[in-house]
Amino acid sequence: MESSSESETISRGNEIVINLANTQYDVLEEVASSLGWETSEDPNDKECDVIWIDGALQPEQLSELKPFQRINHFPGMYAIARKDHLGKNLKTMKGMFPGEYDFFPSTWLIPRDLTDLRNQFIAKLDRTYICKPEASCQGKGIFLTRKLEDIPEHCVVQKYLSKPYLIDGLKFDLRLYVLVASCDPLRVYLHKEGLVRFATEPYIPPTASNLNEACMHLTNYAINKNNPKFIFNHGENDNFAGHKRSFSAFMKYLEQCGEDTNAMMKKVHDMIIKTLCMVQPLLSHLYRASHPSEPTSCICFQILGFDVFLDYKLRPHLLEVNHTPSFTTDTPLDSVVKQAVIGDALRMLGLSEGNRANYYLNQPCEFKNRTQKKIKEVRAMRDLLKAKSVQFRDNTDMKFKGGYELIYSGSDKYKQFMAAARDIWLSNATIRIKRPEITAPIVSPPLVKGKTKQTPKVKNDHIRRASLSPSKSNNSLQPKATLRGTIKFPALKADAGTFLRPRIFEFNETVNPHTILKGRRRYNYNI
Repeated sequence: MESSSESETISRGNEIVINLANTQYDVLEEVASSLGWETSEDPNDKECDVIWIDGALQPEQLSELKPFQRINHFPGMYAIARKDHLGKNLKTMKGMFPGEYDFFPSTWLIPRDLTDLRNQFIAKLDRTYICKPEASCQGKGIFLTRKLEDIPEHCVVQKYLSKPYLIDGLKFDLRLYVLVASCDPLRVYLHKEGLVRFATEPYIPPTASNLNEACMHLTNYAINKNNPKFIFNHGENDNFAGHKRSFSAFMKYLEQCGEDTNAMMKKVHDMIIKTLCMVQPLLSHLYRASHPSEPTSCICFQILGFDVFLDYKLRPHLLEVNHTPSFTTDTPLDSVVKQAVIGDALRMLGLSEGNRANYYLNQPCEFKNRTQKKIKEVRAMRDLLKAKSVQFRDNTDMKFKGGYELIYSGSDKYKQFMAAARDIWLSNATIRIKRPEITAPIVSPPLVKGKTKQTPKVKNDHIRRASLSPSKSNNSLQPKATLRGTIKFPALKADAGTFLRPRIFEFNETVNPHTILKGRRRYNYNI
């Protein structure tokens, strides 16, 4: 008798099916149609080949997926997608690698860094600060200020970058689309197409009188599109006019102006890779915990939106990372760019008709083989499957990458950052051993006519005396809370020929990064 999943697989046929029940973007259906894929709108469809969701993915959801399925999120990406987590982790890595993690504005996490921020105001420096909610999007709740009392109790505060690179007298930022194809090993692509989003009011350096001019200082599309001055492009070839332009056309413009675009993009690539190195240990851990027997690391992929600011010297600064970038297609330019970004990513999955049927056909034999093999043989089989997966991915990428450029696939230069992030994360995820509670009551010897009754001698009397000695009796006999021990991780290497035992890089809790090196040794972090 066939199971319900097997019968559904047979009845469905060999076509590739993408589930779009949990996405709001119509462009996904257009891309699926161009690829010849079938679409499903059933949120309970458990047998589709690809699942596209707009929200975050939880580890328990990932554990329910089968090896032949693909989903467009990694669990744990919040560690760089939330503004507060991104700022905290970037500051932590900058504390360890000051010369490497210098590509983001000075950042304060309130209330954690309130004292340090208050000192900035006490110094009476004529600075402008930009305040952002901890977890919001589309420019909601963002404002500029020069007054400490304007800052909310919980927010992310950054030094306002007041010297932007201007085009047509307007400030702008870049929306770059980054594809994380796998987390273990980390494999990162950058698409040649993206969006250049302009402010709609001519830029004037911030003063007390223009801090409220959101359409001058902020480049968010959601804010500027409501300005009557906003100019939409009206055709696919109209890619460098108006207030939203093509990234590829922007690069050509810079070349015509005599700018060194190669040097700029090299810095952009470096910034993207270092940002993802921070979160790679968490992504890999959650993936392996959800699918411990799946060796290929192919179930998850994710398109991230990196928002980048260029200063007057064309130096890139990371503003934020969007784990669910908007795929709304308000203009012909939006449609062209986002169809290419999504379509190329789906092609690179390397799916073929019959994947689902082949999985159910071969699964019983593979399971039987695993149960009959020894542990070493199972590990060797997994290593072989992983090597074949990497080779298949290489071949697929070369064939279907389209506009994507591979910017990281395991360079030794960046392994030190992943090693640092991993060790620091582990040092904060230390195992705490819960010991049984000691509830033995204090037994006082009875008094006889004002004298203490002598306790008869027993065997192992030295043990009894030690247990009742003044220095230990109170600690060993009195009831107290559960004792907890901590397993410490070894000291780590830093980049300046010194030693340290890292203490922070927490993905959920807040810690002061200035305490990293306090009272600790430091040494070299070369892998």
